[in-house]
Amino acid sequence: MKNVSLFAVLFLTAASIAFAQPKIEIVGGDTHDWGKVKAKDSPLKTVVKIKNIGDQVLNITDVHPGCGCTKTADLDKKELQPGEIASTEISLNLGASSGPITKSVSITSNDPTSPSKVLMLKADITRDINITPSPYFAFSGLTIGMPATATVHLQNNSQEDVTIGEITTTNGLILNIAKGTVIKKGTEIEVTANTVPKEKGYFTATCKINTSNTDYPTIDLTAYGDVKEATVATPTPNKK
Repeated sequence: MKNVSLFAVLFLTAASIAFAQPKIEIVGGDTHDWGKVKAKDSPLKTVVKIKNIGDQVLNITDVHPGCGCTKTADLDKKELQPGEIASTEISLNLGASSGPITKSVSITSNDPTSPSKVLMLKADITRDINITPSPYFAFSGLTIGMPATATVHLQNNSQEDVTIGEITTTNGLILNIAKGTVIKKGTEIEVTANTVPKEKGYFTATCKINTSNTDYPTIDLTAYGDVKEATVATPTPNKK
């Protein structure tokens, strides 16, 4: 019996050593959701805590954002004893995004079962003024000396009417709206940009529209396109 008991103790000790390992946990779960936010809240920030819930030392080697719009501060510690917690601040630049977005941050460590832990970042961005289908004028088929147009829509999602203020443009860009134009709440207007290219090559211009909306006082738009030379028709010889 003594030999059996000794064997059991040795077996359990060996098993305990074999299964001893570091284990990473993101405190609060693997997803951080800011919920509904406004564009003016950018950049969004949060402090993420990482805990070693294993029974061996956890070494965190990298905290890597999935895109350039997400940034992380240095961890306050990279080596965690069992039960210890490390912290890092994460910020998310909303840019021109609208609606639900999902980003990610990968955390690399010596956890053998989860060497690359992924933290998902979520937010639902609401804008008092939304620009569709994209926040720029995309010209197609530009030709020297030929008028061309491109359009966007300005949606007023706020609870008040929005009045257009001063409008400034570059490179000869002309808009179909003027100072004093009103976008009623819950409606949208179509904004058309007009241009007549003067030279071959890449066309670019900018447009700044001031508004009465306190959350969106300025709308900045770009315009671009590729300008080609006008084709000259070859005369067809007369047949006799």
